[in-house]
Formats: sequence, structure tokens, C-alpha cells
Amino acid sequence: MTADHLLVVTPTLGDSEFLDASIQAVRNLSLHTTHVISCPAGKIAAMRERFPHCVVVPDAGREGAIYGALNVALEQAPKDWGWFTYINDDDELTPGFAQMAREHFARANAEPVTYGDVRLITDDGTPVSRITTEKTPRYFAPLLRQGISPLNQQGMLFRADVVRELKGFDLRYRLCADLDFWLRAHAAGHAFRHYPLEVGKFRIRAGQLSGNVALTICEQQDIVNRVLPGSSSTLALRWARLRYRVLNLPRYLERRRHAGWSTSNALLSGGIEKKA
Repeated sequence: MTADHLLVVTPTLGDSEFLDASIQAVRNLSLHTTHVISCPAGKIAAMRERFPHCVVVPDAGREGAIYGALNVALEQAPKDWGWFTYINDDDELTPGFAQMAREHFARANAEPVTYGDVRLITDDGTPVSRITTEKTPRYFAPLLRQGISPLNQQGMLFRADVVRELKGFDLRYRLCADLDFWLRAHAAGHAFRHYPLEVGKFRIRAGQLSGNVALTICEQQDIVNRVLPGSSSTLALRWARLRYRVLNLPRYLERRRHAGWSTSNALLSGGIEKKA
């Protein structure tokens, strides 16, 4: 196993108009990378021809959805990688991700999970704002217990031994298995490290899966109750929420300039109307 060998997985149905940009963004990282595309069996030949530098594997079928595709890719990928991340076929990893990876791989006793900042973009690539983020892991639990998701999956890095320990993504969740994945790592005591770098871009579009806000909230609550049993004190809950709001104030204001007073859930469910 090579410590700086990165496994990137992209689950796709093969028809995203943004797929080429997502794949090229990974190639532009100039890291020691194996990029695996997990797609329907009928699209394998076309994907291999279109992206000859990638490893292409069949997904888990319609019922497996995104997380089933990720599990298949983890099973079938070459085994010499040291770190793992995944990126959807309409999102992108950025040069900041490459910087984070190089810095993290060079650290002595590097934390087994790391993450950075993610920028919201519209369907045409227009920047909106950085997504609000909690940089201190001890506040994850009190935030999640209030329905506040403290980080985003895009650009997260997981060390190979942690990925093996987690045994894949839980397919009972259609939208939030990524939350379940990293939260199980956190609950198991694995250290997280935040880098103040823009590591990914998350594209918000009307009709996307994450726009099903009701299901997202339901799954998130179930995951938190199952993985983080117990409770936080009233003081801990209030302090975690207050500091989160204050520290992320510049991001709220940036979002306000581009999208008005829309909440993050409203943006996910309806996208952003293009200005004339």
C-alpha cells in the first residue's frame, strides 16, 4: 500500500452533462490517483472509451443507487491505495483539495479523516457561497442533535484502514449514507482535521436528489439517534449553535448576496433562480 495513493470514486448513470468536468477536475489534481467510475453495466464500454485513464466498474443496479455504486467500487478497486474520497458526477474537486491532500499526506501521524470547505455553485457554475462548516469536531454531536449538519462530504479524505473498518456505506439510507459513514468514524474515536481550503464544489440544481429535504431530515435524525445515542446539555446545545452561527456569519452574508434570505434547505429543494 502506498501512503499517498488516492482512490477517487465517481458514481454515475453516465448521462450527466457535468461528468466530463468532474472527471477532468480529478485529473487536474496531479496526485497519485486511481479514479474509479461506477456506472450501469450497459454504459461500461462507452465510459471506458470516453475515459481511458479511469477504471470503470458496474454499479449495484438501480436499487443500490449512489451508495451501492460506491460499495461496489470499493470492493473492485485496486487494493494499493492509502486514502479514499468520492465525488458525484455533477460536483468537482478543486486545486485546494490537492493542496490539502499533499499537506495532509506529509504530516507525521496524520489524522485518519480530513475535510475542508465546500463552495455552492449554480447549475451553470456561478459561485454562491462557501457552505457553513464546523471546524472543531467536539461540536459535531451537539450540532447534529439540533439538526445542523456540520460539514459536507465533498473533498473528505478517509484513510484506508478506516474505510475497511466502516465496511462500506449503509444502503438503508438513500440520501444520507455519507453522513452515516463519517459519523460512524467520528463515534469510533477517529480524529478529524479541518483545512481552511476550498476543496470541493457542490452544484445545486432543481430536481436533484438532495432536494428531497423531508427525506434528508428524516434520515439525518435516524442516523444521529442511532450513531450518537444520548443527549447534550442545554448549555452545550446553545453554545454550539451560537458559536456556529457567529463563526459562519461571513458565509451567511455571502449567501444572502447571491440567493437572498433562502435557507440551505430551500436552496437544495429549489435551486437558485438565474438573474436576468
